[in-house]
This record gives sequence, C-alpha cells and structure tokens, in this order.
Amino acid sequence: MCESLEPNPLIFSSSEESIFKNIRKKEGFYAKKGLDLGKRIKVQEFDDNNPGSIPDWFILQSPPNLEIDIDQWKKLAWERVKLLEALPQDSSQVIRDHFPTYDENLSKLYEDYRLGAYLLRLVAATNRRLEAWLIESEGDLFERLYFDRTDSVDQKTAILKSVFGPSNVMNYEEFKYTMDEQHNEYLAELYHEYHSTRRGSLRDFLICVHFTQVPWMISNRRGYLRKGWVMSNEASFRGSLKKAFEKKLQEEVEKAQELLGINEKIDQAVQEIEQNLAKHTQIRSQFAGTELVGRDLPSHPEIFPPCMVYLFFELEKTGRLIHAHRLQLGFFLKKIGMSVEDQLHYWYEKSVDNVGVSFTEFQRTSGYQVRHLYGLEGGKKDYNVPKCSTIATSYFCPFVHLAPDILVDFLSNNFLTKRKSLTPSKRQQETFVSRSAKDPTLTCTQYFQIIHGRQPYGKFVHPMQWARFATKIEGLMIDEGEGERTNSESIKGME
Repeated sequence: MCESLEPNPLIFSSSEESIFKNIRKKEGFYAKKGLDLGKRIKVQEFDDNNPGSIPDWFILQSPPNLEIDIDQWKKLAWERVKLLEALPQDSSQVIRDHFPTYDENLSKLYEDYRLGAYLLRLVAATNRRLEAWLIESEGDLFERLYFDRTDSVDQKTAILKSVFGPSNVMNYEEFKYTMDEQHNEYLAELYHEYHSTRRGSLRDFLICVHFTQVPWMISNRRGYLRKGWVMSNEASFRGSLKKAFEKKLQEEVEKAQELLGINEKIDQAVQEIEQNLAKHTQIRSQFAGTELVGRDLPSHPEIFPPCMVYLFFELEKTGRLIHAHRLQLGFFLKKIGMSVEDQLHYWYEKSVDNVGVSFTEFQRTSGYQVRHLYGLEGGKKDYNVPKCSTIATSYFCPFVHLAPDILVDFLSNNFLTKRKSLTPSKRQQETFVSRSAKDPTLTCTQYFQIIHGRQPYGKFVHPMQWARFATKIEGLMIDEGEGERTNSESIKGME
C-alpha cells in the first residue's frame, strides 16, 4: 500500500478516509514554498550512519510506518501525559514501571510512546504554555532515560550525535585521525584514564564535542580544548546534552505548526487535547504560569524558596549576578507580582554596573533584558519560572551547587519567618548536606517543613509551590480562599 511513498511515512487512518491522502493533496503547495513534505510528516531522523544504535525510547526518531485510528492516537497522547505528570513525584518508579529493561512487547511499547509524543508536539504548537511544560517535562524524562536506560558506549555516542548533530561530536579515534592527533600524548592519557574504569555494562569514556555546542564548559574550564573541540568524559556533557535536547524538541514543535490546518480530523484531535490539557489539574499545579497574588510579596524574602533567597541576598551584598542567575531571580520576581517598571528600578538600583549610568541610559541598554522577561521584547514570549529539575541543571540550586560548609551556613542564617526560633539542628544540617546532591527537591521540602513548621503533601517540584505555601503561612495571601485547592497545594495541619 505504501510502496510509492517515502521511507517510514506516518499514516493515520480514520473510518472515513486516510489522513495521509489529504496531506498528499498539499504536496504541490509545500513544494512551491520550498518545503520538504517528508520532514513535515515525520520527525527528523538523526545519525544516518548508524540509526540502529539509537535506543527505542528516544522520541526524536522517525515515526513507525503504520496506520492508526485517530481515537487510538489520542489515547496514546494521554498516556504520555500521565507518564510525564508522574515523573516529578518519583522518577525512579516511573522509569521502572514504564521503561522495563526486558518485555516481549518492548518494541511496540516504545513505538506507542513515540506516537503519543508526536501528537503532543502538535498540541504544544497551539499553546505556548503547554509548549513550555512539554519541553521541560520531556527534557527531564530524556535526562533520566539517558542515565538509566542507555546501556552502551555506542548508544550514548549515537544520542550525543543525534542531539548535538553528527558533525559536532567525535569519539577518540575519530578525533585522533581526523585532526591528525595520533601523537598527542596528553590526549592518549585522557583516553586511558576514562576508559580504564568499568561499571558493569556502563563505563565513562572520552568524547569530543565542538565548542559551539558547549560554550559554558570552556568558560568554566570543564574540559580540554583542542582545535575548537572540547574533550572530556561523557558525564561532563550531560547538562549541556539536556539543554540541546530541549532546544531540538522546541524546533520540532515549531515545525509541527506547519502541519496544522492540513486535515480537519487532526485539527479536531489537537484542539480537543489542547483544551483539556490546558486546564488539567496536574499541569496547573506546577504554578509555572500563575502569578502569585499577595501583600507586597517582593519585599518579603521570607516567602522566597532557598534558591531565590540566596540570589536575592547575593545581589544585595555584591551587586552582581551572572546572567543565568539574573534571569532566574527576574522570572521569580515577576511571578510574585513585581511589575516591569518596578523590576527595571530594582535592577538599576541594585547592580553595581549601573554606577554613573542614568536610568534613561539603563532602560535603553540593560533594560531590554528586563522587558524581555515580561514578553515585551524579542520573541514576545511571557516566560515562566523554571521548575526545580531545570534549575538544578541549568540555573542555581543551593542544594546542588553550594559546598557543604557554605550550604550549612546559608541554611542556618538566611531565613526569617513568623517562627524565627525554627532553625535546623546540627543533625538536620548534616542530613541536608548528605542528601542534597542525591535528591535536592526532597531536601528542600524537608527544609520547608522545619522552618515553617508545616508539612506539605509530596515534595516540591517548582519554586512557586514553596512561595505559595509560605505566603499562606505568613498571612500574606490577599484572599486565602481564592482558587481551587488541589492535593498538591494542601498542607497538613493548616486550617
């Protein structure tokens, strides 16, 4: 039936007609616009030299060649949603339950996952907030699967090439001969160091990534820079790999926009899922897109989560924050009610870089970044506060990034609440330090319980959860009864 079509087309059939036939009718239209129809109906295929080495769970692959009913397709999309929703609460359990290492129907299972993920990309193309949620959630899942379900050096290398681009990644042998480095003794020592330690079926290994893909590793001296390539052990690239995956997924969502409007049945399915998903309780409970309403909250750091408290006082003390940390604090201040005009004055007054600079000049230069946070410049996107897992890998989390002695000092001295006597004991501080790197969100949740004297249900997955709960406890909420209370918002013992 599909012999005349391109390899691996994605065909969806309804009881009345084949959706693929309608897509084919648009072929001439797309050709006139210089668009490749094949790329419009299947996800970009990476690593052409060795596509078989990509694990089946990797969603940025060509969809399978099959026919599927629209209702079944929608069902697969909702199953994918449930999987992504469960991830923040217990990621290890999600991996064990949904991604078995062996199953007779494993290939079919992963095929269904990719189909569900494909439809969700179409849905995300219609709603910016859902797009942000999907990219962050899929990024978190990708990070766990790469660590837990990627079983060989070949698979890891294939994923690195798929995400960064085949021309931006080389293994040791490829780099050595391509760059004529056969006699580089230091490079040979690096190779033997990383390849000598085995951990079961996994082992650390030397990989080379072009500097354009990992600029932060150069500025932080996290690798050996040689002829425009950063060389280090594979584990050093994982943070950058997640960012690159999310960027690639965002590009796929943008491409998906051009598939909308081709077929009525696809559009109806996308619209139905979008409407239900946008108001879905679990996604709404992430608090990413909801502004917190309270009594002058930006002037009450006692309701700030630890990451924001640290940045707030760091700016007070030094007058400086690096770009990523400025963004993180700026996103948060916006969502707790600081207006764009107030935030312009805040950064103008606090930053030492503005000494001798007029406010008018500041607005023309650095003010652009502040207005960009509010969707008033650039791509006009209304940015949200990133969730905890993203902060841990891409921004600043004290439980991840502070040295133990500095973390203990910070946790002991930087919170003022109604219950000022509630401070961590020495034993609790030691527990925080030992657990922080393994499970920073759980450690943060336990810290909240100690300093506020209340125990949340479940662990925090977003900074706005901390801020919302703390605002209620401190009596700063304008309307205590405002909004629906979900299980994740409830606090034990609160009247």
